[in-house]
Amino acid sequence: MEETKTMDKREELELRTKEKRKKLTMILAAAIVVVAAAGLFFMLRTKRFENYKELASTELYSNVIGYDAKGDTFYAYSNDGAKGLTAEGKVRWEMSYHLDNPELSYCNNVASVADIGGTSVYVVAENGIPYHYEVMYPIVKHAVAKQGVTAVLLDNGTEDFIQLYDINGTLRVDINTKTKLDGIPVDIALSEDGKRLVTLYVTFQGSEIIGKVTFYNAGEVGKNYLGNVVGQKTFERNVLVYDVGFLNKDYVYVLYENGFSVYHMKEVPELVQECNIKNEILDVAVTEDGIYFVEKTSLGEKRLSFYSVGDGLIAEWRSETWKNVPEYEKFMATKDEVIFFSPQSVLIYRKNKSLKYKGEFRGTQEALFPIGGNKYFLVDSHGVRTIKLSGKKQNEGE
Repeated sequence: MEETKTMDKREELELRTKEKRKKLTMILAAAIVVVAAAGLFFMLRTKRFENYKELASTELYSNVIGYDAKGDTFYAYSNDGAKGLTAEGKVRWEMSYHLDNPELSYCNNVASVADIGGTSVYVVAENGIPYHYEVMYPIVKHAVAKQGVTAVLLDNGTEDFIQLYDINGTLRVDINTKTKLDGIPVDIALSEDGKRLVTLYVTFQGSEIIGKVTFYNAGEVGKNYLGNVVGQKTFERNVLVYDVGFLNKDYVYVLYENGFSVYHMKEVPELVQECNIKNEILDVAVTEDGIYFVEKTSLGEKRLSFYSVGDGLIAEWRSETWKNVPEYEKFMATKDEVIFFSPQSVLIYRKNKSLKYKGEFRGTQEALFPIGGNKYFLVDSHGVRTIKLSGKKQNEGE
């Protein structure tokens, strides 16, 4: 009997030992996976590239007026037409027209082209179907939302009108404001849902310049306000205000010569932050999560500052890595990368300040636009190429 009990205890002890070994093995395996994943994550965040390969190439219009890119769509337009290209170099959509002064606006994969000074508007839907309609008076500015809703600022000679049209040209909202009294229209911005609008005007009083930003709401909330105006801001005299836009879905930025303002505008604008920058501002890049400024210090040095927007707060972040900004011809940024571009060379930094690419291009290039996944649109005088970074250098710290 005692021997049986001893055997039972021994078997129970062996069973427990096996269970412990099994759990320990599982824990070690999980730890190895975590460490490997962390190592891979670190490598991807610090890996440097030294070369690139061409994935696709497409010719642009011979009389191209302008181009831009957002995500995996490249936009190009001329007096005779516009098209959107994919990262694979294929035509996503294309439309033909004959306009004297075309201007392009886009949101997601929807784009519009308006004839500034004329009355024609062309809009292409996300599925590639083009629409065309005429407006009543000459167009001063325009902007498009993701559903194809287009805001146009019109001038009848004595007054300015702000009108919102559906993609098929049906008039949705007519705001008959005497905005011409505010001076010269400089910029217009439309939210991605097509319901909130911001305009920028400048006027002169003697030798003094005055900027005025007006916020409109074309939705249900805006109906409760006179002329759909839900807010206004007049800036100090002789402060040059030059740009307004939506950082993302609900945040509006206003740029002026010595700083910026950010408003949270879910329905009506609420000032989040006003920031004056003491140094001379040389360049600006706006991303979904903040604003970059290339500044020139009193000592003549260039540095890069980033002001992030999140949870209704503005937090300044200055990078020592970019204290001495390199020479460049074009500066651009996304929420993930910072690019210092020259026609034959480029420096690409990640948001975490690690150097991603430093190299030269074959031939003379005009612009570089990030696509994602180490892919870029590279533009020269003949067309646009899709390239992918390749090759590798030692990781940072090695």
